[in-house]
Amino acid sequence: MLTFLMIRGTEPSKDNSIGPEKFSPSLGLKKRKESTQKKTHPDQNSSDSYHDSEIQELMDQLGVRVPSHDQLENYIEKSGNNVEALIAAGVILNDSSYFIRALENNPNDAHALFCLALNESTESAAKIDLAKKLLKDQPDNATASYLLASLQAESGNIDESIDTLLGSFEQKGYDDFYNQTSLKVEDALRGTGSSESGSTLYSLWNVPVPILAKINGIAKTVMELVPQSDPQRAQELRSLVASIGANVSNENTSIINELVGLAAQIKSLEGMDNDSVSHFENLSVQEARNSLEQRKSSIRNLTLFGPNDLISMDSALIESYMNRIRAVGEYEATRWLNQRTKRPLPRNK
Repeated sequence: MLTFLMIRGTEPSKDNSIGPEKFSPSLGLKKRKESTQKKTHPDQNSSDSYHDSEIQELMDQLGVRVPSHDQLENYIEKSGNNVEALIAAGVILNDSSYFIRALENNPNDAHALFCLALNESTESAAKIDLAKKLLKDQPDNATASYLLASLQAESGNIDESIDTLLGSFEQKGYDDFYNQTSLKVEDALRGTGSSESGSTLYSLWNVPVPILAKINGIAKTVMELVPQSDPQRAQELRSLVASIGANVSNENTSIINELVGLAAQIKSLEGMDNDSVSHFENLSVQEARNSLEQRKSSIRNLTLFGPNDLISMDSALIESYMNRIRAVGEYEATRWLNQRTKRPLPRNK
């Protein structure tokens, strides 16, 4: 059984454990999208670097038809210019103007604020204003603090960034809008002619998660500030990075969340003697590192399913797999599918 780690300096009631999580063949795809915010469209041609013929074949088999601009505009009109329909269109078309339209409909919509603050086309100052508004609207959402802190650091305001992050110790939630976004993209695909199972698969594989790149960057920035001459301050900053990592790891969506979270927690131990007391409750530095590395290995060793594997499966089995991803996370869903297909499971050390 994996060790459960409680981080010193965090809210004791929070679940900061390294618990069972998730995995899916979307891992490689999502990694590419973190920094680019591009999405793999099944109807793109082979000149697109994100095009994959196996993925296209699978999407065709499952009845996915990525809607055009006109089809999405018709869908939005039928929805009564619903904010979530606008956001879904913006994600599918990678067009930030839809996020702006969503905010014109509802200036305080947290989902639209989040999407526009992360979009590459938004000006830096506007991103910070949007992130501040998001944090004000969702004061208990640590994701809002991480987003604002990363943008402040990118603009050179390191002290403000650290102050923002320190406020996250008091926040009790983490919502990166991934589930909400994927569900609305799924609705839009179904509403424009795609099959139910295909819409689910597409929405889980093609929703970008750029916030993770921001979180990874801010964790590195904080660790660069850890002083050697001030043990108390060093402990505070290390605990902060570990807390960020634990929050991200515990988000039950993509395996990318857990890998980014584990990386931050492991990074928080850098520069410490192996036999010294860590900022993880009742564990030495070496014990904490070993537990984190074991969990990382269990993820890396999980037998994956690529598009070619799924093509040969019954559509009902694929749909059940996708539903389990939403219910229990990618790691556990893939373990279940491995058992159904008699593929080996990773050993828990």
